[in-house]
Amino acid sequence: MKRAFGFLYAVLGMLVVLVFAATSSIPILPTAVLPRGRRERYAIHGARYFAWGCLRPVLWVRDEVIGRENLPREGGYLVVSNHRSWLDVALLILHTRSQGVSKREVAWIPFFGLNGWLTGAIFFDRRDKAGRARVVAETLQLLAGGANVHVFPEGTRTRDGRLSEKVHLKLVHAVAQAGHAVIPACTWGTEGGMPAAAVHAMPGQRMGIEIGAPIRMAPGETPEAFGDRVWDEVRRMARTHGADEPFRVAIEG
Repeated sequence: MKRAFGFLYAVLGMLVVLVFAATSSIPILPTAVLPRGRRERYAIHGARYFAWGCLRPVLWVRDEVIGRENLPREGGYLVVSNHRSWLDVALLILHTRSQGVSKREVAWIPFFGLNGWLTGAIFFDRRDKAGRARVVAETLQLLAGGANVHVFPEGTRTRDGRLSEKVHLKLVHAVAQAGHAVIPACTWGTEGGMPAAAVHAMPGQRMGIEIGAPIRMAPGETPEAFGDRVWDEVRRMARTHGADEPFRVAIEG
């Protein structure tokens, strides 16, 4: 019964989410005339409204936020987070004012892609090496313009609840070398609202996000050592919140 309810809720919820995606995209369409790297500071409010709609009216999420005061007042920072569910993206957009690096297929979802393109999402093909280099260039362009970006070094959502042993930190290296702030973050409980392994959604779930203090490269520190230091902080937060442990409940797809 729970599985059938979760599937039905996911399907109906998606229809409502599309409405939020459309209504949040229309008011920020005029920002399309501004060049990339400038419009995102204004358009991000449309993405935050969209994220709020997904989390609150649709899923009735009860979210806890720790460390919001750590966010710099001025934009231009990279948020580095673990990845447990699609809802991580919504939490990061809403609470850290950042858009994300995402696989290119998302760009073709009606209104999702438009909203993301206007507000600073970076779409790329993971199999394309040139595309990876473009991600670095676009990220630096956005940060220089005062926009914020988030990234999941694990590359994809965890399927068992544990942090991946293999992470991709080249973007973190480049951002740190360019002198921008890097902010570690950790989400937990998001898999309860929308697990990775199935078309399933469950309203009323508790989840949270911790936002760490900005980290910058120390004098003489290598980019590789800096990236490891950032990810170690994400790991520490994940252990604190039980976000590096096997999922308690698995929903099979």
